Amino acid sequence: MRYLRERSHLSQRQLSALVGYHHSYISYIEKNLRVPDDATLLGRFVPALELEGQAEWVQRLLKLAAGKPSIPTQQIDPIAPTISEAKAHSLPTSLTSIVGREQVSASLNELLSRVDVRLVTIVGPPGVGKTRLALHVAEQLQKDFTDGAVFINLTPITQPELVLPAVGFVFDIQEPTIENLKNILRDKNILVVMDNFEQVLDAAPQLTELLGHAPKVKILATSREALRLSGEHEFPLKPLLVSDKADLDSPAVQLFIERARAVKPNFSSNDETASRVAEICHRLDGLPLAIELAAARAGTMSLPAMLEQIGKRFEWLTRGGRDLPPWRRTLWSAINWSYTMLSAKEQALFYRLSVFAGGWTVEAAETICSDDILCAPSDIFNLLMQLADKSLVIAEVEQERFGFLESLREFAFEKLIESGDLEHVQSLHYQYFLKFTTTARPHLDDGNQHRFWLDKLESEHNNLQGALTWATETPERATLAMEFGHAIHPFWLTHSYLSEARRWLDRILSLDASPNPLRATLLRYASDYASSQGNLENATIYEEEALAISKTLEDEDGIYHSMDGIAKLAYMQGDYAQTVEILEKVLIYRRQTGNNVRLTATLNNLASTTRELGDLERASELYAEAIAITERLGNYHSLAYALMGLAEVQMDRAKYTLAVPLLRRSISVRHELGFLQGVSISLHTLANCLYHLEHTFLAGQLESASNKLRAQLGTAISPAALAKHEDFISSLRSKLGNAEYEKACSDGQDMNLEQVIELALKDTFTD
Repeated sequence: MRYLRERSHLSQRQLSALVGYHHSYISYIEKNLRVPDDATLLGRFVPALELEGQAEWVQRLLKLAAGKPSIPTQQIDPIAPTISEAKAHSLPTSLTSIVGREQVSASLNELLSRVDVRLVTIVGPPGVGKTRLALHVAEQLQKDFTDGAVFINLTPITQPELVLPAVGFVFDIQEPTIENLKNILRDKNILVVMDNFEQVLDAAPQLTELLGHAPKVKILATSREALRLSGEHEFPLKPLLVSDKADLDSPAVQLFIERARAVKPNFSSNDETASRVAEICHRLDGLPLAIELAAARAGTMSLPAMLEQIGKRFEWLTRGGRDLPPWRRTLWSAINWSYTMLSAKEQALFYRLSVFAGGWTVEAAETICSDDILCAPSDIFNLLMQLADKSLVIAEVEQERFGFLESLREFAFEKLIESGDLEHVQSLHYQYFLKFTTTARPHLDDGNQHRFWLDKLESEHNNLQGALTWATETPERATLAMEFGHAIHPFWLTHSYLSEARRWLDRILSLDASPNPLRATLLRYASDYASSQGNLENATIYEEEALAISKTLEDEDGIYHSMDGIAKLAYMQGDYAQTVEILEKVLIYRRQTGNNVRLTATLNNLASTTRELGDLERASELYAEAIAITERLGNYHSLAYALMGLAEVQMDRAKYTLAVPLLRRSISVRHELGFLQGVSISLHTLANCLYHLEHTFLAGQLESASNKLRAQLGTAISPAALAKHEDFISSLRSKLGNAEYEKACSDGQDMNLEQVIELALKDTFTD
């Protein structure tokens, strides 16, 4: 005891204050003249000496205590209190207010007040505030119990057989057998708070026996895992809500500000502060412990610095109060407390799951996280459920997925690094999502399955980026990165992730510049994305390099593909003669090779150019051919393009009523595909058509919505079309007048996409 006290830099007086005894009592112990019983050692000395998690020292103390007799009571310093004088019949005093838990507190209060409820377990992940909530509710309810409320701290106890002695200590029972406890509790009307039950779950059945013989006793337990007893009421506790906006009334923001002012009284609470605090709280998952630890740094770290260092949270979220148990003083310790109680299988799965970003399916976990030794594929589902029961992963039932709180994921990832499995698991993660994306690719233009596969890809968006991150970390993985970039391109294109696609393609292309067909293909993709955002200079550079590679490799199909791209760039710059010259050659090749996807694209591009040159008859024929092929064989992207093009031909002929249904179908198809870039273009064309039909206000609404969508996507109007677009806006404003034009624009900006689509597809157009 003396060694452990001095190791903790405590004097006898300081230790005595922590355990609630006179300093002479500590002297007796260190002279082997007095030995505390097991419950006292576990309940007082172990926390005071910070021995939680140091099982070897706890066992050493218990063993030594078992072998030493106690001296007669008359030999003890009369100032030293007896156990009965020191027993904790009152709850620990809370010196801080509870923030953001008013609603859950009221719900828990109401639940415990019900006559039929005898046992409630607050369940939640590490750091979510289970203990604080339990104490708060117990403080409110203790007046409703004749014998008040007591608090039993199970933190130092790891052996189920020591739970009864811990209970006996509180009630001053010298021989804490189950029968003695029944006798003591039989006539008591008391609320018993039992904190941190997760580590002694095998003792849970004893609670049922006690409650069965004590009709006026209620138990409020906290645990990271439900006790799974008959009559138990689980009370899941989730992290604090974090608003997406700079909301000073957000519970998480309020908690941060209150705790920050405890260390920095002049901590401000303006909108800028609220915005940064909200982001910090969001990045910390709304976990009260993490928020309080971050707020405790407000005196030494600025909010921007916290945000910058949030990825290293475990290094600086370390300023918990000295009066707290060690596992609550740092975020790492709080999570590690739960991790150490997992089985080897559970630990292995837990840290391997950190390779996922944004959640995972059971199938993905079985494929990526299993092995032939520790975690067989057939074990994964049950292990996942066990981790969910222990509040270490989140089961998203409706989505049939699982996920992590980000703080737990970062902890698990550190453990994955320590395990030496990181490279292997990341490689499996890459392979799984390459196969997943490759499987989805051909379905994204399938009229029957595109929405299903698009939604599946969207749900794995973070994992797709995670796989790309790994593949682009080193030039040695250049081929892997290019394969993934090729597989994911239709997803980027369909969902108009233009900026994201450009960033990743630039990164992939920088890994290895050696000429090969796959590099040429990615260069063409990069050219398309760059031109869509108005960067025609870079688009031309990409396309010319792709063409050069294809010529070097004598890749005829690649050459004509690049010719298509060069023609598109010429079209965007208004050089229609060069565009037609190139596309006529490409069309002959496409008809010979029978690639219908490329053929319909060429037909559409050539039709658009001949229309600009005034040959409406040829344009109609080309569009009609493209529509016929796509209706028969698929390729709905080309179908929507051809429908819009044919509508523009009708508009050129002043047949606006014939154009409307074609445009509406184009919008419908593009919306179904999720092709937002195409939706914005079709909306603009429909607005132009409605303007000529005298539905001017509606035209203004749809044009404004189109502009809003284009701005969100980062797309640009081509130089060739810019003058016409500006003339249309000017005509709209002139015809409506400034006030009506501004109102139409405001309406278009305020609508969400679904409202815009509904407005565009109405059967009857009215102002």
